[in-house]
This record gives sequence, C-alpha cells and structure tokens, in this order.
Amino acid sequence: MCGITSHPFFKILTMFNTTLVTAKLRTTVGWEDFWNLATIPALGATLNTSSTGQYYQNFHEAVRLDYISTLISETDTLVDYLDRVVTKAIPTLLNEISTRKQLANVGRDLSSSDIVFSMGNKVTNIVNESRFCGVMFQVRDSVGIAAIVNRIGLFLTAPVTDLEVYLFHSSQEQVISKTLFTTTRNNSFSWIESDIEMFYDNGDVTGGTWYVGYYQDDLVTQTTQAVSYQAMNFVSGPCVGCGQGENNIKYHSIYSHLYMCGFYVPSASLPVSKDELFDVTVAVKTSTNNWGFNFNITVGCDLTQFWIDNRKRLANCLGLQVAISVLKMYKFSDQINQVEEALKIMIIRDLEGTTDTGLEPLHKTLNDSIDALILDNGNINTSCLPCARKPQTRYGAIG
Repeated sequence: MCGITSHPFFKILTMFNTTLVTAKLRTTVGWEDFWNLATIPALGATLNTSSTGQYYQNFHEAVRLDYISTLISETDTLVDYLDRVVTKAIPTLLNEISTRKQLANVGRDLSSSDIVFSMGNKVTNIVNESRFCGVMFQVRDSVGIAAIVNRIGLFLTAPVTDLEVYLFHSSQEQVISKTLFTTTRNNSFSWIESDIEMFYDNGDVTGGTWYVGYYQDDLVTQTTQAVSYQAMNFVSGPCVGCGQGENNIKYHSIYSHLYMCGFYVPSASLPVSKDELFDVTVAVKTSTNNWGFNFNITVGCDLTQFWIDNRKRLANCLGLQVAISVLKMYKFSDQINQVEEALKIMIIRDLEGTTDTGLEPLHKTLNDSIDALILDNGNINTSCLPCARKPQTRYGAIG
C-alpha cells in the first residue's frame, strides 16, 4: 500500500474566498424595484435577482428605496450603495456564523511543519525512459480541506529552462495547469514558486486524484536527469535513524489530511498529446522514488464551496444582516429632517431594543436566526467543520 502524505510548511488559509462566495451569494436575496419607476428607475437584473424569492425590503419596514435614496451621501448613487451594502454584509455574516457555530478555528493550520523532507546525500540519478513521472496526491475526502503547493522543488543534474511541470486531475481529460521550472544549477536542488491548488471539492472537481509531474523526454531535450532521494519512503516517511526523527513526526502529523505517493506512467501508455490525461489505471505507484521532487505545501481549511452550497439556507440571516446595515446608515445619517426624526427614533429602538416593552434589538433577532440555522454539514470533515451530523465516509491510503 502506497499512501501517504506530505507534511509541508503550513500557513493559515483564509476561511473562504470572499470574491467567489460574494459572487454566488449576492443573488440569494434581491432588491425589489420601487413601485413608481418614474421616481426611482429599475435597479437592473444584478440587484433584482433573487434565487429564493426573498427581497431585502421584506426584512424591515424602513428598508425602502425612497428612504435610502434620500439619506445616502450626495456623492453616492442608489445602485452603488445597494450593491456595496450586500457585498460587505456577506463576509460579515459568514464570519459571525463561523463564530457562533464554533467554526472560527477553521482558519487555523491543520498541521505545521517544514518541507516534505530534507534532502540529504542518499541520492541517485534517474534513467530517462520516456515516462511521465511525479507525485500523486489525494486530498482527504472531506469538504473544506485545501492543499496549496507554495513551491515546487526539483533535483536535476544540469540547468533547465521552462521545463513544464503538469497538474492533472483524474476527473478531467485535459491538463489543469502547467508550471514552468527553470534553474541554472548543476547537480543541485532548486525551488520555484507555485500556485497549484488542490481541493477535495471546489465546485468543479470532487474527490479523485491529483497528479504533479513532468515528461522525461523534456529532460532529454535539455540534456539533464532528475535525481531521486533514496532515503524517502512515502509509506513510512523520512528514513528512521538518519537524523529525520522530528521530520518523521511532522510527516505523519497530516496523515489524515493529504496522501502523497510517487508514480510513473510507462512510455507505451502515454497519450499522443502531452496535455491529455493518461490512463490512470496504468500509473505505477513508487513509494521509494520521489522522481526528484520536493514540495512546500499549505494544508488548511477553506469553506468557500461549503458556503456556496448552503447559500439558500443563509437567506434569512443575510436579509437581517443587510437590514441592520441599512438601519445603521439611517441612524448616523446627517440628512434626517424633522419629518423623518420619528423614523430615526423607531430605527434606534429596533436596533437597540427597549427595556420598557421588552422589545429585543434587531441584532438579537439575527443572532437567534444564526443559532437556528441548520447547515448541510453531514458527511464532512471534523477538522474543518466540527459536529457533523452524519458519520464521515473514509477511504484508505492510495494503494
């Protein structure tokens, strides 16, 4: 059984990609056009669209386009203000939900270590046999786990210029991305920056295996060979008894988060186009050959897809969050006149609550809605999303 993991250098991943989440959630609730389009023109599809059929005006009687138009800054426009208030409300709400649902720790490192292994003297040149070779990864079958390759390292016998390092996924026919590797060193190890991202589920690919590798014929063209570090074993980790004890502990510290194993595809089984995925069933796993590779990887939690998948469940909370933001704008607006002063008093009452009537503040209503929120977190990873309702499905190591 060949399995197993990288233990790379880990830094904190953001809890979610704000840009992607906002783009998907902004149409969960919409803005309804004013009844008199001659007074306030139609807002347009970007603001009108509501995938749930709910509109922000329904969450408080003072959230009205005519009021907002009167009270926003003279340098602002209604459309810009409405767009901006939603854009700001989405990450604010998600951060609050994370705190109240005890998900605040998902932005932490899942593990912290150094590079995958420390290169030593036990190396051997790899004979070029027209293969495609490299390292295969499987992100643990859990929503929220993300692995980012910050740097790719290769040990080569001679300099190379723009050697193509390919990223494939077992569910995609064509290459995902290519990274150009250049080094001027002889018989040495070199690093380059990388932006490879691997997820268990990012809305495009789910599960499966990621392959990072190069074609040996490209090495032949540049008259170089890769060098393998023979003291490394992807099953057991860095060699025991050769000064790698601490690295061994680090290596296995993320065993449950990311599997890793060397592999190669025989030349006879390669497709005609280098950009086309090979037949993964003929890939040969090599637990003791790293094919010259080393990696610096971040593994952490990224709930981008989780929030996108749960966006309709967030509608009520989002509506209240936006309503609170609009009412706060009223509260601090310097455009209030005597007629509207009564409105401002009502808004302050709703925002802050009243002790004599027992009226709860609006943010309390929002907090109660968050507490009552049921997220679709069944069959998920407890490291990123604790308290899953259903047991987690697990797969064995790559074997």
